[in-house]
Amino acid sequence: MIPPASDPPAASAAKVLALVRILCQPLAPVRIQLDDATGRVLRESVAAPEDQPAFDRSAVDGFAVQLDDPSVRFLIVDEIRAGDWKPRDLQQGEAVRIATGGAIPGTGLEVVMLEETRIDGPILTIPRRTGDRNIRFKGEDARAGQTLVESGIILEPGALALLAGAGCSHPLVSRLPEVLHLATGNEIVPPGQQPERGHIRDTNSTLVRAFLGRRGIVPIQVRTGEDREAIATTLRAALAESPPDILLISGGASVGQHDFTRQLLVELGFTIHVSRTTSRPGKPLIVARKGQVIAFGLPGNPLAHFVCLNLFLRAALNAFAGLPAPARGDFQTARLTVDLPADGSPRETFWPARWSLADGTVALMPLRWASSGDLTSLASANALIRVPARTTFLEQGSQVQFIPANDTP
Repeated sequence: MIPPASDPPAASAAKVLALVRILCQPLAPVRIQLDDATGRVLRESVAAPEDQPAFDRSAVDGFAVQLDDPSVRFLIVDEIRAGDWKPRDLQQGEAVRIATGGAIPGTGLEVVMLEETRIDGPILTIPRRTGDRNIRFKGEDARAGQTLVESGIILEPGALALLAGAGCSHPLVSRLPEVLHLATGNEIVPPGQQPERGHIRDTNSTLVRAFLGRRGIVPIQVRTGEDREAIATTLRAALAESPPDILLISGGASVGQHDFTRQLLVELGFTIHVSRTTSRPGKPLIVARKGQVIAFGLPGNPLAHFVCLNLFLRAALNAFAGLPAPARGDFQTARLTVDLPADGSPRETFWPARWSLADGTVALMPLRWASSGDLTSLASANALIRVPARTTFLEQGSQVQFIPANDTP
C-alpha cells in the first residue's frame, strides 16, 4: 500500500475552479452529423461557400415587372415558383407571377406584392407602385468566404440552421467526455427498493445522470458498497481498458474510518490536487488527476453533490468543451426577493435558491435547507447564492452573487 501523501491545504471555491480549468484541457474535436450537434461547442469557424442568398430572390408573393415600366395594366406571361429557374427579359407591359423565394428572372426588375394588384384572367392591374423592390439580392446577407459562425460558439437552433444553409452537414465540435460514476456506500439501495432500517435510497446516481444528461452525456454508473478491494478492482480494469475522461466517486471523500476514496486514488496513481474546500456544502471534495483522467471524490450528501456538480463539474465540462472561463467571472449578480438570515458560518456558503425574471431583472429567492443531506430544496432550486464567510444576515434587496443551475427560470 502506498503511504498517504500530505494533504493539500484547503482551497477556496474560486481556487478549485481555476485549478479545474487548468487540469481539463479541451478534448480533441470530432465531426458529427448536424442533427446531433445541438448544444455542442463548434471548434472551427464556418464560412459561406457561396453568396448568401446565392441568387436574387423574391421576398414576397407577387409579380415581377420592369422597375421603370410606367404601365398600369400588364400581360401575365409566365409563373415562377420557388425552385424554378426561368430567366427571361421582360418587356414593358409584361409581368411574371412569382412566389416567395422564387428566382428573379432578370435584372432591373421589382416585385409588386400580390395584395397591391388586381387580376382579371391574364391581365394584371397595378393601380400604384410603392417603390419597394421586394427582392432579396444576391450576397446581401453574406459574401462567399465570409465567416458565418465563429469557432467557440455553442450550437443552438439558430446557429445550426445557419450551418445547414451553408452546407455544413458535419460540423467539427467538441467531443463529449466519457464519464464513469461510482456511487458507494453500504447504506444505499436502488430508488425502486424499499429501504430497510439504516438504509437510504440512492439519489446521487439520479442527480449525476440527470446533470450530465442535460449536456448529452450518458455516464457509465456502478452502485457499490464499501468494499474497498472490489472498488479498486473495478477502477483498475476501467483505467486499463478504456480510461474515462472523468471519474466521479460519490461518497467516501471525508476523513472517517471508512472514507477511503483519497487513499484509493493515490494507490491507483492519481495526484491529489484538492482534498477539501473552505466552502460548504461540499467541504470534503477531492480533485485528482492521472494522465488525462480527472477524478472528483464527491461528498455523499445530496445537497453537497448538487453544489459540487454545478460549481466544479460544470467547470470541468466547459473546459473539456473548449469554452473559456466567463469573461465577467463565474458568478452573476442579482437582488434578493426576501431576507436571508445566514448563520455566520466561518466558511463560504453556497445557498440553494430559485432565480427568476421580474420586470426584466433577475430576482433570487433563497430556499430553506437544514443540512447538506436535505433534498427538499432541490425540488425548485435552480441557483446557488454565494454567501460570504461569517455573514449573519442579508436583507431583502441586497445584491448578491449567484451561479445559475439552469439557463432558464
